[in-house]
Amino acid sequence: SSSNIVCPHTWRLLLLCYKLAAAADAASMLAMLHRAAARPALHAVCSPRWLATALQKPVFFDMVHSNNAARIRLWIELKENMKDEIDVRTITYADLQTPEFIKVNPLKKVPGFIRQDGVTVFESKVILSYLEDKYSSQSPSFEPPTPEGRQLMDLIIRLHDLYVASPNITAPGHSHSQGAMYLHQDWHGPARSMSLEHREQKLEEIWKQLSWLEENFEGTYLAGDKLSLADFTWFPTAIFMEFMLPRVFQWPDLFDEKVSPFPRLAVWYTMLRKEEPAFTKVHKDIWGYWLKMEDEGQFKPIQEEIRNDTSGKKFKYP
Repeated sequence: SSSNIVCPHTWRLLLLCYKLAAAADAASMLAMLHRAAARPALHAVCSPRWLATALQKPVFFDMVHSNNAARIRLWIELKENMKDEIDVRTITYADLQTPEFIKVNPLKKVPGFIRQDGVTVFESKVILSYLEDKYSSQSPSFEPPTPEGRQLMDLIIRLHDLYVASPNITAPGHSHSQGAMYLHQDWHGPARSMSLEHREQKLEEIWKQLSWLEENFEGTYLAGDKLSLADFTWFPTAIFMEFMLPRVFQWPDLFDEKVSPFPRLAVWYTMLRKEEPAFTKVHKDIWGYWLKMEDEGQFKPIQEEIRNDTSGKKFKYP
């Protein structure tokens, strides 16, 4: 190619060589080589020759800590035969910026999806609904059996996606409500900065949406007595809340039945985490990522900012 942009594959190789040169011992070098060899090449799936052409399998692009991607990971795990039908690629933040991935999702985030006919799809709700429709003959169904049940499921998902998990704008400096729990300029840079006022408002929005959900979900699960797409949608985000809201903002443990201000949600969440292996695995993956980020100091700028606030803003609920 005549482009001056370094191929992402070449860039990763150069970075690996640098890390190998800096490795303290042979064991570290061997471990890094092992990880690099095991990782699938992104460009092999996303290159122009693959897009808009037939694939052997559809391809799902995931990130281990992404709540919006995890809903699709849960569906693949629990829908009959889907682990064999769909090629899952776990990628990194660096991959999101590559020309190859931008062809899949121009918003530069996960999830991304390539249908078997080569057409790309993005937005988690769209991907999940497509998959449930495409493979509706496979068991089990993850949609309620009645129009009323499906209406409730769709409403629960829409409230999550509009008011908790999406900024609804792609311009720099804007964030979803969930971003109030972990975004800060000192860690993420000015493009993902947030004023104290906006952080306060977004935390209030999280409280409002949890309060509505506590009062309005129906059944053992969120939309009845069987798992649905609503459970897949809310559970990964609830892991973020369980981890961050008590640690960073001194909220009570939202999903401890003894102290939670949302006792019905606490029962729902605990049941999924302890009794459904696929949910247990997603909890472990996301929780492990945030433990690592906590150790690296991601939450310290937010905690310091809140400690130093003298304006009387409300960050702790109830």
